[in-house]
Amino acid sequence: MIAKPEIAVTPDYPVVKFREPRETVDLDLELPRILRAQGWGLGTVFRVQFINHERTKLLACATFVVTEDSESIQTSEANPNQPMTRMVNLRACAQIGPWWESEASAAAAPADIKWNPGKRAYDLIRGGVVVATIADKAEAQAAADRAA
Repeated sequence: MIAKPEIAVTPDYPVVKFREPRETVDLDLELPRILRAQGWGLGTVFRVQFINHERTKLLACATFVVTEDSESIQTSEANPNQPMTRMVNLRACAQIGPWWESEASAAAAPADIKWNPGKRAYDLIRGGVVVATIADKAEAQAAADRAA
């Protein structure tokens, strides 16, 4: 993932927006980080959306719910004279709705990478539109291969 997700809390559902294609984001890594940072409790329903780089088009979205929220104390006794304790919060989520994908992303044009000297990074281009900017060439090529 290159850009941090945008989180908007609305009256009905919190929304997590990624400005990258769905193929370039590992939700198994990103969602636990977001849940830990936001502190959403058990039963909180939220949406995950993928939008294009310019924020003009919805590429995919799905609905998730927080299924586990546990809190424990972890003690480290490396130094017996001064034990260290910390609170550990574990939150997990599950997808409760199917992925919706726009027709453009479902039948996507092949992705291409191009060096952008101004940003000193590679642009992932699909259908003439920049969908992501990735600093590492190997990572950009892997994202283009996954998107194809």
